[in-house]
Amino acid sequence: MLRLAEEREQLRVVTDQTGSPTWTVQLAMAVVALLRDGARGTYHAAGRGECTRYEWAGEALRLAGKTTRLLPATTADFPRPAVRPAYSTLSCEKLTRDTGFRFCPWHRALADYIRSRQGS
Repeated sequence: MLRLAEEREQLRVVTDQTGSPTWTVQLAMAVVALLRDGARGTYHAAGRGECTRYEWAGEALRLAGKTTRLLPATTADFPRPAVRPAYSTLSCEKLTRDTGFRFCPWHRALADYIRSRQGS
């Protein structure tokens, strides 16, 4: 999104898809916790909280100080070969219960990512 904001004056982002944004650094920490504790089975691992892609993009642009105009769109505006779920949040209760690992809220992880990208 930040790269696109550098290239374009405005961005269209869907408002009808909700998920749990996940920073790869935190995902790696979750995997380490699972390996450390010898966890077995299937686990969900996703950032805490939920937002639409539009909300996430708006927060990313705001945190990065970008003035790119954000325009709302729908999934139908971006036809894809694979169907995108409208609601794809995940519960990480089992991960937290078995390892003690807990993702931070998505907006804090996004802020941390933006700071790391800016070299702070």
